[in-house]
Amino acid sequence: MAQTVNISGYTIGWTDPFILQYDWARTVFLERSDERTRDWPLLSNPIPVTVLTLAWLVFVLKLGPAMMKNRKPFTLRRLILGINVLQVILNAWVTYEFLAVGWLAHYNFWCQECEYVRTPESMRMARACYVYFALKLFDMIDTVIYVLRNKPNQVTFLHLYHHVSTLLLAWVVATYAPGGHGTFVQLLNTIVHVIMYTYYMIAGLGPRFQRFLWWKRYLTRIQLFQFVLQFAHNVNALRIGCKYSNVIIAMFLPIIVGTFSLFMNFYIKSYLKRADQKKKQK
Repeated sequence: MAQTVNISGYTIGWTDPFILQYDWARTVFLERSDERTRDWPLLSNPIPVTVLTLAWLVFVLKLGPAMMKNRKPFTLRRLILGINVLQVILNAWVTYEFLAVGWLAHYNFWCQECEYVRTPESMRMARACYVYFALKLFDMIDTVIYVLRNKPNQVTFLHLYHHVSTLLLAWVVATYAPGGHGTFVQLLNTIVHVIMYTYYMIAGLGPRFQRFLWWKRYLTRIQLFQFVLQFAHNVNALRIGCKYSNVIIAMFLPIIVGTFSLFMNFYIKSYLKRADQKKKQK
């Protein structure tokens, strides 16, 4: 088992010696990764992002609730408002980048290979994929805030599954194929997040703005529609033999199906069943 890493121009990160001593790891995490992004923070191997994810899970499921058990909940109103504004701005920027250098430019909607070149456009797309990955890490702050505000009912399996799965897919795309077909899933997600955090931002402005939030139930409908489009787009790519990574598409599909099922269950319980109960009470 060789102990050296022979990848030209690669800078070894602090976690690399623990995993890159194995031949299979060097093949998977270096030789098969995109040389344009493999040297970017958190992308050289999955250990750092895995540690961050596990630490987040431990805090939101164990340490945080225990810490807040006998404490007064934090309000954090200004922090939350600031986060919502920042989320809208960053997701809007990533949406613009995905569209400007890809989906409204030269990308083929039915099948788009990842362009492993260093043109200005392809590097803009790669950077947008990396910022999207960073945003999935940033999204995890929402769960920490739920815990600090002592709202354990919002830390659901759906919430945790969605955060972990989207982070996983974002890391995979940024590491192996930062561009092309896989970014359509991310494009739809950033559009939904612009809408979603705009809602949260308005809600955080106080009671006098509640009359502008009549469209809350439509947020989940938009999310469900997003998953249908994502699923159809990826199934079609497999059907026509698109040259984008079939491994990544194969990862997308079960996660999309699982997330759709969980969101649909939430929608039925939160809106349809409640509507039926109100009709029966009348």
